[in-house]
Amino acid sequence: MNVLTETHDREAWNRTVVELGGSVLQSWEWGEFREKHGWKPLRLISDHKDAAAQVLLRDLPLPGLGSLAYVPHGPLCADESSLASVVESVSAHARKSGAALIRVEPRASEERGFEAEGFVRSDSSVQPRCTRLLEVLEDPEEQLKALPKDTRYGVRRAGREGVVAGPSTQPDADLEAFLDLLEETARRQNFATRAREYYRDFMNTLPAQLIVARKEGDDRLLAGAMILTFGAETYYLYGASAADSDNLYASYLVQFEVLRAARQAGATRYDMWGPCQPHEGDALWGVYQFKKKFGGHEESYVGAHEKDLSPLRARAARAGIKGYYAVQKLRGKSSGPISD
Repeated sequence: MNVLTETHDREAWNRTVVELGGSVLQSWEWGEFREKHGWKPLRLISDHKDAAAQVLLRDLPLPGLGSLAYVPHGPLCADESSLASVVESVSAHARKSGAALIRVEPRASEERGFEAEGFVRSDSSVQPRCTRLLEVLEDPEEQLKALPKDTRYGVRRAGREGVVAGPSTQPDADLEAFLDLLEETARRQNFATRAREYYRDFMNTLPAQLIVARKEGDDRLLAGAMILTFGAETYYLYGASAADSDNLYASYLVQFEVLRAARQAGATRYDMWGPCQPHEGDALWGVYQFKKKFGGHEESYVGAHEKDLSPLRARAARAGIKGYYAVQKLRGKSSGPISD
């Protein structure tokens, strides 16, 4: 079994995560961000820096149940064949920290699969099990040429319509305008959002940027995207657009400017953050169709796998989590806070 020990060295941690191909969800900053929302990060690393896992611990809803341990996009290891051994070590640390159950969600390919003693595949995954990936090219003109024909047309048409886009130059005001737009988009497309403070912390704690689009000379926001860059990857986590912005192709221009921002940050890969292909009529159908217009390729992961670390407490914990999700759904809120 791989031996992992806790580390408190931010620089060494982030360097190791990047070297192991880890995503922003394993970054030190992501742990700090989640700590503001009820999670405690436990960062484990092997002596040879060939394995690591940022475990997020959260107390479960009822006293005496202990905590949930969650490893988003992890654990990480240089040798994929040792992943099960690394997971075993991570589980032992989680149990010592009082966790009743653990959920791991490595970015291992679905084709490769995942097996570790005592783990079963979860009915649902917290992070997208599929995502769309684009190569970030060094030449902006080559980047434009690499887009499908209709998408190139949308980017150019936005410019002809007088739409301008780029990183926000007035972060506080633009963030509030973006959140208004996000809530409007959520109502229109029937998806859940979080409390505004969550997104404010997202922008203030993480290596994040807000890309916005508006008509030249007009203060009204037409579209926007909240993105993160970590290592060689840029991630698109949240997007919004005005109901009348389609005719102006503002969202197309926002995505092209995201690629420009990724290039300037040194990223070589753009992760559009899901979703898997939904059924037509699903709330995410339009999102999927829009992202598909930018080309690239899809990548599928093994999804979330769980293990009971304390069977009796874990059984009660699952019932508590299920009830929490049901209440969140009734309130029209995101069901993610316990598990992402």
